[in-house]
Amino acid sequence: MKEGRVTQSGKYNDILTSGTDFMELVGAHRAALSSVKSLERRNTFKKSSITEEDTVLSSDFELEQEVENIDDRKGKLDDTVEPKGQLVQDEEREKGRVEFKVFWKYITTGYGGALVPVIFLSQILTVVLQIASNYWMALATPVSATAEPDIGNLTLMVVYVSLAVGISFSTFARAGFVVIAGYKAATMLFNQMHLSFIRAPMSFFDATPSGRILNRVCHQS
Repeated sequence: MKEGRVTQSGKYNDILTSGTDFMELVGAHRAALSSVKSLERRNTFKKSSITEEDTVLSSDFELEQEVENIDDRKGKLDDTVEPKGQLVQDEEREKGRVEFKVFWKYITTGYGGALVPVIFLSQILTVVLQIASNYWMALATPVSATAEPDIGNLTLMVVYVSLAVGISFSTFARAGFVVIAGYKAATMLFNQMHLSFIRAPMSFFDATPSGRILNRVCHQS
């Protein structure tokens, strides 16, 4: 497969000898494995040579000195020698706070961020209607038990119910727009990620564990 399409099909040996990208992929895979195996054999040979040298020494003092020297050389060797031909690369991890561009990318993914002002306006309208409802109740309430109310009971209830209905609609609109924007952004990001690894070359799947891909898909979904 190449860029999400099947470019060639057939038996393994036929495709391997046809001189296509598959042959280069298998060759890179074998070269990486041979480099790893050669490094392991080199470390095994060094450990065996160190063991034979320790058995020849007879003096306890010389044995301790030799072991210390071997440990020093081994520590230096571990610091200087880096494994080559590693097929699966280590995963990079970011540390620290999440940058604003990540949030901005998520906000502007769904409908280009057109629903964000609508969500803010719905929230502002909800708060304004709540304040107006509390102010209306304070205004219509008489100062004392003997004082006559300036506003009739019918007018009081009609205005208060109207404000309550407005608060309900604005709250429902805000929640609905938040759900729509979040669903649209998550769907677009998931589709982009899905298309990215579906159209990735075979070398990507050869060097990337399937568990790492499934982990990203689960977190994204």
